[in-house]
Amino acid sequence: MAPAFPETDQCSEFSYDSDEDVPSDSFSLTALEEAVSKCISRKCNLIKLAEGGYHKVYNICSDDEPVNIVARVAAPAFPKDKVESEIATIQYLATHTNIPTPRVFGWNSNDGNPVGLEYMILEKISGVPASDVWDTLPLERKQVTVSEVADYIIQLFRLRFEAGGSLYNGPDVKEFVGPIVATPFYRALDGVVRFAQPVDRDLRPYRGPFENASAYLRSFLDAELHLIGDQREYILEHELDGDEGRLEQAIRVLKKAVQLSVVYPGDVCVSEPLTSPGQPFSLRMDDFRLSNVMIDAATGHVTGLIDFEGATVAPLWDCAYMPRWLQDPDEWDATYEGGPAEDRKILRDLFLEKVEEHDQTGEWIRALVRGRPFREFTDRLSFNVDVWVDQEEWMDQRMEWAKTHPGVGYPSMLSVGRR
Repeated sequence: MAPAFPETDQCSEFSYDSDEDVPSDSFSLTALEEAVSKCISRKCNLIKLAEGGYHKVYNICSDDEPVNIVARVAAPAFPKDKVESEIATIQYLATHTNIPTPRVFGWNSNDGNPVGLEYMILEKISGVPASDVWDTLPLERKQVTVSEVADYIIQLFRLRFEAGGSLYNGPDVKEFVGPIVATPFYRALDGVVRFAQPVDRDLRPYRGPFENASAYLRSFLDAELHLIGDQREYILEHELDGDEGRLEQAIRVLKKAVQLSVVYPGDVCVSEPLTSPGQPFSLRMDDFRLSNVMIDAATGHVTGLIDFEGATVAPLWDCAYMPRWLQDPDEWDATYEGGPAEDRKILRDLFLEKVEEHDQTGEWIRALVRGRPFREFTDRLSFNVDVWVDQEEWMDQRMEWAKTHPGVGYPSMLSVGRR
């Protein structure tokens, strides 16, 4: 996603790939420098550290000396409350777990501020992203990383909430669960704007919070059905090549998926029994990639976790997932990073061993194994209409199964995930 013009000392922008003429979103680097200088009580300048589809990160320097602080600017491709939720998540983890997270120095979630976009000022975590060294890191150091990641994942899983959505801070910094920050509520996905005009206000009624897993699941589907009704002609032309038949089929499949979300939510898949039966939600990290795990390359110890955008309060079975970089490369939910299959097998077994040490209740392992078929469902929730049109057989199989097996995953997936 290249900017329309080179970044200057005064200004930068987020630009988007789109068939439509979607204007870039610019912001003032000068105003950002001033905001950071005021926050840390010393004059500073910015040096760009990283850039993604949804944010830009700047190192902070003062008197030509680096300061262990970064400034991060959020693209408005997210819902308006993305920054507030990410800050609340970081602060909640800092007070309720031993997970190393960056200290928050300041933020502004008003996109009408002098910078022009939402931003946050955070501690810069020491070390390097694990992804930068994973291919050459000795196996024994990878084992140190994986052991600590297992501990942090169980700490996340132990967190319990009565409703689903995303975390926010209240007036007295008392956290609460509010509207979810997740696809399909982003304006852009992977740098591509779906509609020229923002639709987040129209979709807000579907963002929760959610009282149960069924409400959580169907919110994504109801939002897509709403978009089809509101943007029918645009979707028909730009996503389905004008094929009315495929559009009607997609609507039919989406409505079946709504029905499936009622009878196939996986609510009981971690029973025997739940330790917190009145709080069936936990905290799910949206982006647990190696690039977001900072480590000391000399030892393998984790120095911190970063990038909490899109973290959600989700059903327990959706939170108990193995990091994709530990999955066998042939699995549907694996990722390209992580190294060869034989190394992943060693690390995966170690990960599961450490999880069992940290979770004496066995809830996480039960949720991992029994919840996998339901996570296959949630993996589809961010699909647009052009993908849903081909999912009818998949839906019909699970609808038929769920009639006689409530709360039990479709059998083709039940054995996947075991050692």
